[in-house]
Amino acid sequence: MKYVAASMMRHVAADGISPPWQVFEWYLVEGLVRTAEDSQRLGLPGRLKAERAIADAVPLSANRYLKTPTVFGFHGVYRLLARTLGIESGGRLGETGYELLSIWSREQGLDGFIGSGGGPGQSDRTRLIEAVKAGLEKGATARNSTWAGWSFFARHLAPSQVKPQEAVFIKASLFNDPKGFRREIMEFLVSLTGRKVWEASGSEREFYRRLRNNADAELAELLDAIDAFENFSRLCQDAFQDCLVEMTRQGGSKTSPKALASLPSVQLAANRVPEAFTKAVEKLVPLDESARCIETFASLVESDNAEDWVERLLEHHCTIQRRKPPNGKQPWFERFNDGSVIIRPLYRTDEPGAQDESYVHLFRVRSLWQFALDLNLVKQ
Repeated sequence: MKYVAASMMRHVAADGISPPWQVFEWYLVEGLVRTAEDSQRLGLPGRLKAERAIADAVPLSANRYLKTPTVFGFHGVYRLLARTLGIESGGRLGETGYELLSIWSREQGLDGFIGSGGGPGQSDRTRLIEAVKAGLEKGATARNSTWAGWSFFARHLAPSQVKPQEAVFIKASLFNDPKGFRREIMEFLVSLTGRKVWEASGSEREFYRRLRNNADAELAELLDAIDAFENFSRLCQDAFQDCLVEMTRQGGSKTSPKALASLPSVQLAANRVPEAFTKAVEKLVPLDESARCIETFASLVESDNAEDWVERLLEHHCTIQRRKPPNGKQPWFERFNDGSVIIRPLYRTDEPGAQDESYVHLFRVRSLWQFALDLNLVKQ
């Protein structure tokens, strides 16, 4: 994605929000859905959205794709791991990424994909760049169903197309983590015990709780901090998600803070957040992350009742949106002087909060698991 979109990194699509890598992701997901076998599409982020768009004969776009692609999209799911591995650096291809790209293009028979030399890969790269440029202008995928470029994704980017040298390089990168805990996590994940835990639950919380049983002190400290912070996060996220559902139910009418405060998840959060936040901060102290947590979330702790708390929750969202680079982003709803809100059409949803123990944030076990399967690392 980064290599194809490198010359367009400062551009934004006609929709005003989608960067070049997002446009490329639309093509990638749509291409795999159009041309890859069913087994190659399992677990593909955005697959259902692409299938619906194709069935409706409309292009993929921000309106037809995932609501939060930077978290749940293909790029969002793998971006943190790519940065950690050095595949991406500063928004561009990193040193490890360039080496991986070189191995991939060579094994795929795509000479010319990198650099200025000729070869079959040069025409493929040109075709992709032109498609992304057209997608930026349109704010959506801009190629019809007969486009020759769709098959590129299944032929060269589907997990089943990983070649031997590429697989060896990725495996070495995954297990080489001298400053972190990825090696320990990977070793447990591909072990017989770790595999059974993950396959039985698919829950990062349950997986990490089992991992903690045999973790050293430093890793156990990190896992305890994650668990505590996610307890706090789940309370806030469920309340916010249920607020969005209630705003959606009201359509174009205003929703008052009082109405939002009556939601069970909001009342639960208003009651439990102070204690959950205190515990999270406590567990984050050894990691030197407590100050940032306090700076970011302290306003959610200082409330007298559910109505006051939900107003603080809405303001917290607005603050986060204003701080987003490069020039801030609009909140997902309009706020009025009387405190009421109307949700913006793009963010309407009927999906309530999970109301369970699942983590809000992704800690990439699913990504690592998919790599383990694709590279045949899982012990049977």
